[in-house]
Amino acid sequence: MKALLLRLSFGFGLLGTTTVQAQLQNWNPEPWVVEHDDGQHSLLFRNDLDFYLNSYSKDEIKYMRKQVNIWRMNWDKVIKATIEDIRAYSEGNNFDSKVHDFELTDARTGKPYHLEGDTGRVRAFMFVSLTNPPARLQVSEWDRLAAKYDTAQVHLFTVYGRELHPGDKQSYRMWPDPKSEDEKRAYAKEFAQLTTMPVLVDGLNDAVSNAYGRVPNGAYVIDKDGRLIFHATWADHRKVAHILETLLKWYADGRPRKLSNKAGQ
Repeated sequence: MKALLLRLSFGFGLLGTTTVQAQLQNWNPEPWVVEHDDGQHSLLFRNDLDFYLNSYSKDEIKYMRKQVNIWRMNWDKVIKATIEDIRAYSEGNNFDSKVHDFELTDARTGKPYHLEGDTGRVRAFMFVSLTNPPARLQVSEWDRLAAKYDTAQVHLFTVYGRELHPGDKQSYRMWPDPKSEDEKRAYAKEFAQLTTMPVLVDGLNDAVSNAYGRVPNGAYVIDKDGRLIFHATWADHRKVAHILETLLKWYADGRPRKLSNKAGQ
């Protein structure tokens, strides 16, 4: 936990010199094959749990910082709340790194979606909200990624979770923390105008967000067998693209037990 807290950077400060390449350099993309107790094999990728926004360029970070008044907030209060969230929900404490089943309603159609009922294809999703600058920046890239794949093989979607900067006076004054399920569904429906992907609505109690580590723009990839093979604090579309391409090729090759570029665990 101490190491995690030392890496913590809340908001968009101290990141001005970060380059686009930094995150890919900091994350080892090589997967490895794991044999499970039932004799099945799965491809696993290293999680990316860095709290720094390393996936973004200097210009992108500048653009996102303009949307919020983070430096006008009470710094001690923000950090205290963030640390409490990490201790209560993060991967460093109570987060169980496995698939947490859920059934949520689609903001557009009102139809329920059951995660464990969606079998036989790879699923990737990220948490979003209207007051979440990284999510808003990522969603168009995820849309392009989703358009590349046969939906029978890959399903990309979003989960409308917590507001990251609710009621911010600069850009998000219209979206304070929702006070009812109906209000949160209305927010999610509005967010759905920004994307072609499904937008599922987490409950007002944020149960799904909490189960998956309570990170604001978390990304998760679940393989065809229903195993969580990757999760990240920030939903970098390039990492997800690499994982999907590698995983689909592994399936097409007959799920070999050894990889030519196998990385150690």
